[in-house]
Amino acid sequence: MRGRLHSLVRDQRAISHHYDLSNDFYELVLDSSMAYSCGWFEAEDTALEQAQAAKLDLVCTKLGLEPGMRMLDVGCGWGSLSLHAAEHFGADVVGVTISAQQKAYVEKRVADRGLADRVEVRLQDYRDVPGTDGDGAFDAVGSLEMGEHVGERNYPTYASVLRRSVRPGGRVLVQQMSRSGSHPGGGPFIESFIAPDMHMRPLGDTVAHLERGGLEVRGVQAMREHYVRTVAGWLENFEGNAGELTDLVGEEVVRVWRLYLVGGSMAFRDGRMGVD
Repeated sequence: MRGRLHSLVRDQRAISHHYDLSNDFYELVLDSSMAYSCGWFEAEDTALEQAQAAKLDLVCTKLGLEPGMRMLDVGCGWGSLSLHAAEHFGADVVGVTISAQQKAYVEKRVADRGLADRVEVRLQDYRDVPGTDGDGAFDAVGSLEMGEHVGERNYPTYASVLRRSVRPGGRVLVQQMSRSGSHPGGGPFIESFIAPDMHMRPLGDTVAHLERGGLEVRGVQAMREHYVRTVAGWLENFEGNAGELTDLVGEEVVRVWRLYLVGGSMAFRDGRMGVD
């Protein structure tokens, strides 16, 4: 990666490196919702797809979504939260991403489900989201595992965008990974091959950032053990489709991703990483 750390251009390149690998690749690894974040396993026999639906229900319930409410999805990915909030909770959603492939993918899913009147997808950096001048344009704001990408120096800006986008009394939900130790980016392997420029920190430090940004903390829910099972589901899909994945991206990328998934699972299992 070149250029000033977490500049608009460099952030776009870093996100593209990871998320624009190809939509077909992620379809073979993730579940049908295309949720690329930790699921919520309510029982021992819960399948990955059910766990992701349960997590999205949990998020929307915590946000207090009701029909007609306006929600901002910061870092909307392939649209799992945006679509779920619109389809199952009746919300009007604006999702933002800086991945061109993700935007195109979400827009197709929106059209296929007849949700064009409820879901708008913008190719937009979080720093450029309108309605962040204090007018609180949204009733609720969600951001699932996107805060890891904004960097330590820019996290106060991220927290400010979340706060200023929501109306007084509205709710903000952040789902984010935590990490302690000397490698906030996840270590040299992750930083070089998978997700450049990520920054994770202990949970308490993130909570402090959010409080300093003007948000009142109403609850923190730990989900670390659920990530072990989430990654296990991704790895099962990955290995079951290894031949097709190799045809798509080549043997080197497949080997890198196998190590990434296995290593990530171990980090959550052993408590070296968390998610809340």
